[in-house]
Amino acid sequence: MISGLARGLLTIGLCIGLAPMAWAGGSGLDEPDEAEAGTPFFGFVKNVTAGGTLPDAKVVASLKGGNTSFVMRADAQGHFRFTGFAKDVDPGTVEIACSVEGYTLQRTVRRKLSSDPGAPVEVDCLMAKQ
Repeated sequence: MISGLARGLLTIGLCIGLAPMAWAGGSGLDEPDEAEAGTPFFGFVKNVTAGGTLPDAKVVASLKGGNTSFVMRADAQGHFRFTGFAKDVDPGTVEIACSVEGYTLQRTVRRKLSSDPGAPVEVDCLMAKQ
């Protein structure tokens, strides 16, 4: 049998555990607040030799002429997404480079999805087997 105090604590614990949490801006702890997020960059690491994509590729986003860079990995489908630079960073100064063991980077294809400031930029890394 549960005492009155224990029942009350259990009820409080369940209420706290099930209470929805709201965050200002981003949808989770690992995502930036919308007000602070810069231009999103996303794309695929593509295998131009055999077609398809290359999973787990190393992707580096860096600022031209700067000393700031971020390193990430493409997922199992060869996709990456990046929003790490501040809102005031000009997307034209962001360079994306990819590397995969046994492949060389042929070129990157860059497309801005809209003329709106802060619109996402798609960058595909085209890799060829060595």
